[in-house]
Amino acid sequence: MLGSLFLLLQIKSWAKLLNTFCTSGKLELELIYKVQMQWYEDAKLMKLFPEIIRSLYGQGVLAEDTILHWFCKGTNPKGRQTFVEVLEPSVNWLEEAEGGISWTLFPWFYLLV
Repeated sequence: MLGSLFLLLQIKSWAKLLNTFCTSGKLELELIYKVQMQWYEDAKLMKLFPEIIRSLYGQGVLAEDTILHWFCKGTNPKGRQTFVEVLEPSVNWLEEAEGGISWTLFPWFYLLV
């Protein structure tokens, strides 16, 4: 738990810099692919994938369309199915949400904003 909280706080601290570089959907997808590649080997990190994506979304680094595109059509095959499975509940909720998404329903969100 402490490790995941530390990681989420680190993402918050780097969000402004990531926003500087993620200026298009293509670059946002590249960021998701990089996270996927780096965390493929570590099961503990893989479990945090949904929280990392939500955090990057909440910080304005990733757009909703980018997340949905990666989920539906992402092309990086390395561990893709596993990542898709762990992110599926979040994506289902995202697709069903009316008027956009409010990730603030997740209790750790307030630590990140």
